[in-house]
Amino acid sequence: MAPLLASLAASALVLLVFAAARRLSGRLGHPPWASPVLTAALLLALAMPAIGVPLARFTAAAMPLRWLLGPALVALALVVDANRALLARNAVPVLVAVGGGTVIGLGSAVLLARWLGLPAELAAAVATKTVTTPFSVAIMMRVGGPVELAAALSVSTGVIGALTVMPLLRRLGFAGSAGPALALGVAAHIVGTDWLTRRDARAGGLAALAFVLAGIVAALLVPPLWGRF
Repeated sequence: MAPLLASLAASALVLLVFAAARRLSGRLGHPPWASPVLTAALLLALAMPAIGVPLARFTAAAMPLRWLLGPALVALALVVDANRALLARNAVPVLVAVGGGTVIGLGSAVLLARWLGLPAELAAAVATKTVTTPFSVAIMMRVGGPVELAAALSVSTGVIGALTVMPLLRRLGFAGSAGPALALGVAAHIVGTDWLTRRDARAGGLAALAFVLAGIVAALLVPPLWGRF
């Protein structure tokens, strides 16, 4: 198959599978464990060997979809703009909370990977699991790390965070919506934000602001420190 046709076919297949996974998630009530990104990735990973297409070849054919990460990241600026009033009133506490949480997440992930003696490639991917997938992929592409592995860990972290963060905060006695929303955005990324937005649009906006700011912090810190990781 010609390269152009292969790219079109692979990209179309990814979009169709994602659309089907999103519809399935909707029918189930959009639970975090049915994240369309995670479901679509698992389905494609299982389908490629079944139909005899090497996963590496399929990944290369679907490469044009990565170009969309650029516009997607730029579009996230709208989230910051939508919350500019909150930032104007509470800039210091929000930035300290989100920035501190991101740094702790990155640092603890790297230290844990070293302590466990993980292989270098896996340890590199773990470094950015604490930020949402578009940022994680963009950072890995910038530093030459394992893009696919980093994306998978980022989505998995988001699903786990969406399932555990809010129950844990309630058990610890945290009241209000602003603090837990920011915590969920940092810990559970887009998956947790999507779940929260369907229940409380304002809190979902705060979670979105948190994961965008966390991604910016990671994008500023990880590339210059990559050699030390």
